[in-house]
Amino acid sequence: MTELQTIYQRTIKFAAKKHADQNQVIPGTNLPYVVHLSNVTMEILLASQNTTTFNTAFAIQTALLHDILEDTQTTFEELVTEFDEEIARLFWP
Repeated sequence: MTELQTIYQRTIKFAAKKHADQNQVIPGTNLPYVVHLSNVTMEILLASQNTTTFNTAFAIQTALLHDILEDTQTTFEELVTEFDEEIARLFWP
């Protein structure tokens, strides 16, 4: 498994569990919220093909975690522990 696959799998599993713990679905559907997160990430991956200086690993984590603090009970400290402070600060007000 490549590094990007590992990052994607670790991050989506974390985000999916956190959103599922809140019984969160895509508004107006019965689809689990992780489908939205995956769709956003796909857009990021497609955009990454158009530049040579794109930090794809960072962007994947950002896309998958973009609603994590506002929509779940996840704490800043959990994000630092699970990922790192740079990622956690992206989502902290």
